[in-house]
Amino acid sequence: MMRSLLVALVCVSVSSVAGAAAPVPVNQALVPINELAFEVNSRVAELEKLMITEEAFEAKKGEEVRQAFGVLACMGQAIAEHEDAGTVKIQGAALRDAALLFNRKSNFAEAEAALTALKLAQTGASEAAAEKEHPWNKLINMHPMMEEMNGRNAKIIRSLRRLRGTDEEAGNASVLVVLALAMQADTHEVKDPADLPKWNEWSTAYRDQMHKAAEAIRAKDAKAAREWLDKAKLNCDACHEVFQ
Repeated sequence: MMRSLLVALVCVSVSSVAGAAAPVPVNQALVPINELAFEVNSRVAELEKLMITEEAFEAKKGEEVRQAFGVLACMGQAIAEHEDAGTVKIQGAALRDAALLFNRKSNFAEAEAALTALKLAQTGASEAAAEKEHPWNKLINMHPMMEEMNGRNAKIIRSLRRLRGTDEEAGNASVLVVLALAMQADTHEVKDPADLPKWNEWSTAYRDQMHKAAEAIRAKDAKAAREWLDKAKLNCDACHEVFQ
């Protein structure tokens, strides 16, 4: 009976996380606002190239385009909740809603409309009504999130060869910190409620490890950054053994 009660309490806790703010406050200590802004600007520019023609869009729709919109939805929510949101032009909530206009069934015209809305929010010119709060488990699907994490990890490793400590380099790790918030909230892969504590533990550990990696990158400490990356990989491997 006690075990059932504990599981129920965990379920309530996870449910409340999914429907409210991020599991932890999105602030300067967790992710600097300038790194979030850099990611938004870079990703919008990338989307413009991926969607330069309908043919290009169709070729990348299921992978790069989908990932970009999903990541931008997460960045928008992170900016919306960030304590320094007022210091950037980007309208976080509007950016999130614009990114969520796209889904894997979207055609070229619908994707173009989403991109136009993204650019308005990026420059602070959106007139769309957008609420600050949004469920973190409804920002990005698990598959594109995992693909993004793999790609970002590879980018970080390459940057460690000649570390400069730029917003772009540290931002690669900071994006993973934000994605970890969405990952923790999205518990649909947890089939047994008794495994929810494991999901929370590994999601939190991954977030903390990428946070430490970002700090090391800003300090131009490639050795420490690599050590945190290696710890994160072990954490991911342990998680994947339980949750496929």
